[in-house]
Amino acid sequence: MNGVSIKYFVITIASIFVALGVGILIGFSVNSEKFVQKQFQQQLSLIDKNLVELKKENDRLLKEIDEYKTQINQLGKINNTLVNAYLKTCKSNAVVSLILTSTDYSYNDLIDFLRKNQIKLARIVKIKRTFVDVLNNKTNDFPEYKLPEDAINTLILYAVFDMKGELLSKLTEKRYIEINRLSGEIADTILIAGGNTIQNDTFNAIDRRFIEKLRNINDLNIIGVEQSYSEINYCEKYKSMGLDTVDNVDELTGKVSLIELIRGGNGNYGIKKEANLLMPNTFTSIDVSENSLKKRRESLIEQYQSLQSANIIQ
Repeated sequence: MNGVSIKYFVITIASIFVALGVGILIGFSVNSEKFVQKQFQQQLSLIDKNLVELKKENDRLLKEIDEYKTQINQLGKINNTLVNAYLKTCKSNAVVSLILTSTDYSYNDLIDFLRKNQIKLARIVKIKRTFVDVLNNKTNDFPEYKLPEDAINTLILYAVFDMKGELLSKLTEKRYIEINRLSGEIADTILIAGGNTIQNDTFNAIDRRFIEKLRNINDLNIIGVEQSYSEINYCEKYKSMGLDTVDNVDELTGKVSLIELIRGGNGNYGIKKEANLLMPNTFTSIDVSENSLKKRRESLIEQYQSLQSANIIQ
C-alpha cells in the first residue's frame, strides 16, 4: 500500500512539474510573439519613415534633373546660334575632295554638312574593301600596271587635279572604288576620312600609302578625320604623319573644328588622346584665310601644268 502511495505521489509531482514546464513554455512563446510583433512594428515604422525621406530626396533630384535638362537645352540653342553665326561669318572658298578610306562607317552626314555650309566639294572617292587586294597585288585584273604605285597615283591625281585616266575607269568598272565627280576644279584641300573596326584595320594598307603620296604635292591642305565612335583611333596615326586632325567630326564641335582647318587653321582637335583641344580657341581671320588659300591655289595650278606637260595620266 505504501509502495503504491509513493509511486502515486512521484507521478503526481512529475505531472505537476511537466504542467509547470508546459505553462512556462507557452507563456514564453506568447511573450516572445509579442516581442517579435513589437520589433516588427518598430521596423515597419522605421522603413515608412525612411521611404518618406527617400521620396523627398527623389523628388528633389528629379527637380534638379529637370533644371539641368532645361539648362542643357538652353546651352544647345546658344551653341547652335554661335555655330551658325561662325559658319555664316567665316566662309571659305576652298575646294575640297573627300577620300573615304573607311569601309565600316558612313560619312554621308559629313557630306551633307559640307554641302549645306557651301563648302565646294570637287570629288568624292570611296575606297572599297576589295581595293586592298589591288594594293597588295593579289588580283590579275591589271597585269599591264605596276601595283600598288599606279593605283595610288591615279586616285590621287584624280582627287586633287581631276586627272582621269584609263586605270581609274577600270578600277571603277570592277568596283574596287566608287567615284562622284561634282566639280572639275583643282582641290586645294583633301579630307582623308578613315576609322575602322579592329577586324578591318586598313591604315597601313591604304591610308598610310595615300598620305605619303599626297604629302609629295606641295602646299596641299591634308586633313584627317574620323567619327567619335570609331573603334580604332586613325587620327592618332594621322597626327603621327604630320596631319591636322578632327577625331569627332560627327559632333557639332568637330564640325566647327573641321571648317577652321579647311579655312587654313591647324591643330589636332576632338575628344581622344591625340587631340590637343576640343575645338579651336582662336579662329583664322578672313583675310589670312583667303591669302593662304590664294597661295595654295597658285602653287597647285603650277604643279597641275607641270603634270599636264609630263603627260603622266595612265
